[in-house]
Amino acid sequence: MAKPPKAFDVWFVSANTVYKGVPYHVVADWTSQGRLGASDMVRPAGTEVEWGRVDAQDGLTDYLPRPTAARSVWAEAESGVGPDPTPAAHEPVELPEPEPVPGKPRIEEDDEVDMIPLIDISMVLLVFFIIIRAAGALAPVDVPEMVYAGELASDPFAITINVDKADEFTVVYSVRVGQNPARSDHDRLPTPEAAIAALDALLLEAQQPPEVRIACRKDLPNDRVSELQLELEPRFKKRQINSYVATVVEAPKK
Repeated sequence: MAKPPKAFDVWFVSANTVYKGVPYHVVADWTSQGRLGASDMVRPAGTEVEWGRVDAQDGLTDYLPRPTAARSVWAEAESGVGPDPTPAAHEPVELPEPEPVPGKPRIEEDDEVDMIPLIDISMVLLVFFIIIRAAGALAPVDVPEMVYAGELASDPFAITINVDKADEFTVVYSVRVGQNPARSDHDRLPTPEAAIAALDALLLEAQQPPEVRIACRKDLPNDRVSELQLELEPRFKKRQINSYVATVVEAPKK
């Protein structure tokens, strides 16, 4: 077999376009890709020889796409030799509707709001605030440092309200003047109201507004001092007392 030329002039017949000096490997690629058909024309580049079909060139026929079986069948059908490759049309088949799957009956959605989570949250908050309140009530007395403690101790006219514990659960009050012991009707009073009433009775006997001292056990809740201070404030504004202070008394050692 003769050696193919290094380049071709290519004539695309359908497009009536000529490319000159196309390298051999490019022409081979065009042929294998189907861009250059069997009916297109080529000739050696730079010559005036007659054009020849691509399928007549020994160096290019191997690159022509091979007809597949499907193409052969269609070609035979077009020529009337083989059977019609078009598959017969099938009639549409109606499928039966699927039967409903047995299951639980559908429950209608309830439009009402579920209040159970809200109630749970409210109960948690309520318990939280109750615990905080109880913890605050049991906190020990926290009072500022008393400036006039020495003067009150030596003042014979100062009135002292003692807040003490009768037992583990009972708080008692006593009201005395100076260092004198409390009178029987002013001793072991059960409520702060009774202590304030005893104070008012002593204020009526005082010749001048005295100082009032609150002496509270350290292990008692600070509410005991606060409730007495609330009662003393209006009496201080009315000049019935000169001043009032609060101190902490250590629990007696057993």
